[in-house]
Formats: sequence, structure tokens, C-alpha cells
Amino acid sequence: MTYLTTHLPFPSSSTSLPPPRSQLIISDTLSSPGHFAVYHLVSSALGKEKRKVIWVDFRGEGRSSWEAILKKIGTPLPPSTSPSFIHISPSSLPSSIKTTNKNAPKLLDNNQKPALKETYDNIIPHLTDGSLVILDGLSELDWIGFSPLEISKFVRAVFAKVKLSNSILVLTIHADHLPLSSTVIPSKEAGESELLDRLLRIGQGCWWRVSHLPSGRSGDVMGEISSHPLTKPIGLEGSQKFPYIPRSNPLQYRLEPNTVRVFPKGTGRGFL
Repeated sequence: MTYLTTHLPFPSSSTSLPPPRSQLIISDTLSSPGHFAVYHLVSSALGKEKRKVIWVDFRGEGRSSWEAILKKIGTPLPPSTSPSFIHISPSSLPSSIKTTNKNAPKLLDNNQKPALKETYDNIIPHLTDGSLVILDGLSELDWIGFSPLEISKFVRAVFAKVKLSNSILVLTIHADHLPLSSTVIPSKEAGESELLDRLLRIGQGCWWRVSHLPSGRSGDVMGEISSHPLTKPIGLEGSQKFPYIPRSNPLQYRLEPNTVRVFPKGTGRGFL
């Protein structure tokens, strides 16, 4: 299933995933979650592309929910013992509490201070050539006490290894602080705003911004997507570009039981 690729194509026409050594930032809002965009990428990676997926689940969603959703859209998850899908579930439990799950690194060090080194050390051994690495829920790190600087340093370190392994990095983050209108100047409050700014400055890829409608959901339209290229990933030719879909004229989408319908703004059901 590659329901977004037609509308948001990647620089290489032969793939439904971002090019190697690039990153894709997916921001969303609490009223319009961007999970469907991540499912699109995972479905493409496991199905058409036959790539290894490393999912770092900072949101604590759990494997069972992904199993149910990906089965519904036609791409069942590999068995939990399969090396083609690695689920890493960082834990904010005190470091003194031991777990038997080797893929559950602690987010607190021995002094009960926030620390991401154990998570980094858990990710890197799983990296193989061409992997899809998903750091899912970076806002949750901000909420439990990590500073935007700490999180961005962690992302940069992971991205450096991702590029060395010819892999792809996907980041998800909430962006409720951003205005829904392209004519409104965004606020400069700390937290999510600073974190998103730092991640965008890393560049070498693209930003998909998923947001809800100012008027709320309707039967035909549930939200909007815009696409904003960052600095060009290493190794791409000058003619290979991510699509630019401005906030002033975004794509719109509607979630359906087994897919997502995407269409130009204002066309609604008539386009489908």
C-alpha cells in the first residue's frame, strides 16, 4: 500500500520511501494524528521494498496495535522473533527496576536523570544496510523532562549512523503550537517549538506537516498535509527534489477503514 507516494513522491521514482541517507520529519496535532503516514512508510518498507524496520516506540503504543492496523491494510508484521522488524520500547521506569525485555532501554540513568545513551546503544547494533529507522514520539521525551538540546543531539547521533549504513530516518513529533493559517506568525514558546526548530535545522530531507482543519473534521475531510523540503540529502542530484506542497494550498485527506484518501484542497469527495 503506497497511498501517499502518488501525492507526495520521493526524489527516486523507483521507491515509495525517502532516499537513503535522508530524514523525514512528520509533525502532527493531537486533533489530527499523523500515524497513518508512518503506517504508509512501514507498509512500503516491509512489503514492496523488503527493508528492515527499526521502530523506537517513545509513545509506548505497543506492538499489538501496529499488528492490528498493518494487518488491516494488507501488510502483516513479521513475527516478534524476526530480524526484519525490531520494536524498541524505551522505558521511563526507574533504573533500579529490572526487565527481561532486552529491547526496553531505560530513559533514566542510575541517578534517575533523563538519559538517552542506553536507547542509542540499543538502536545501533540493529542497523543494517538500507534500514528504515523510526524515532516515534519525540514530543513525549520533551514532556518527561528531556531538553530540546538533549533530544536533538540524540537525533543527530542516530542520524550519523543512519547515513553510514545507507539507511533512512523518520521522526515524529507533535506540533500543536503551530498556527493553522499560513498567514499567522507562529509562537516562539519553548518546548515543542524549540525542539521542532532544532530538528528542522538538521535538514537533509523533508518535513511533512499534518494538521487539523480550523473548522474541525467533516465527513469528507479530516485534515491537511503540506510538504516542505529541507536541505538536500547527501548524494542526491540537483534534479532530485522532494515535493513542495505549501501551507497555503495543502493536500487534504480522509481516513477510511482500509486506506487513506488524499486529494487537492477543495476537491473533496468529487475528486475521488
